[in-house]
Amino acid sequence: MSVVGSPTVVRPWTVRDFIVIWFGGVVGTTILGSVALATGKDDLVVLLALAGQYLGNLGVFWLYVRNQRRGSVGFSIEPSDLLYIALGFIFQIAMALLLLPLSELLFPNGEAPQQVVDMITGANSQGLKLALVVAAVVLAPATEELLFRGVLLKALERKGERFALFMSAAVFSAAHVLGLDLDRLWQSAVVVLPPLFILGLVLARVTQRSGRLGPAIMLHSGWNLLAAFVLLLPPEVLNKIN
Repeated sequence: MSVVGSPTVVRPWTVRDFIVIWFGGVVGTTILGSVALATGKDDLVVLLALAGQYLGNLGVFWLYVRNQRRGSVGFSIEPSDLLYIALGFIFQIAMALLLLPLSELLFPNGEAPQQVVDMITGANSQGLKLALVVAAVVLAPATEELLFRGVLLKALERKGERFALFMSAAVFSAAHVLGLDLDRLWQSAVVVLPPLFILGLVLARVTQRSGRLGPAIMLHSGWNLLAAFVLLLPPEVLNKIN
């Protein structure tokens, strides 16, 4: 007599899962940011707030994977994916040049439309600045692709690939509103959100075509790499550029 075990049920990712994982990042940012505020060190606030966000997102995602059967998000990286770093870098340059006239019109004094840029450039030590750049080039692409193109895109594709393509890009760009310059919100939104929406479309399409997150992670890293390189320049060099 043979005993046949019950088949393993793999549950699909849902929009609710995305919201819970995203909220985990909010909680992480709040907790570690509050701890840093108690120290009175502004630089530490920035670093721990970012660390809290990524730890919160990845921690909740890990709990999902560990305790509940979920479909694969395609988290794999191959050597050939490294090419996408260059593509992301070039894509960022192209978008920056395209929007340069509008950016100069809305920010004639060279202000940064995103608060995180001011945070990194205002860092007091090169060590801290380097840590923030590593977060932007390594941790942010991996975590955001896992969240937006891994979980959200998969959840939305049940309503169609094209719907998932545009909706995931819209959510991705909208999520960056929290990082805009609140004193000049609409100007920042006009400059920052459209290219992020286009980037979201490209990242989603690359993921759909490859079936993996590796190409999107590398392309996203290349996109952030240009800004990271500029931010590592000495202040006197940046002043000459401006």
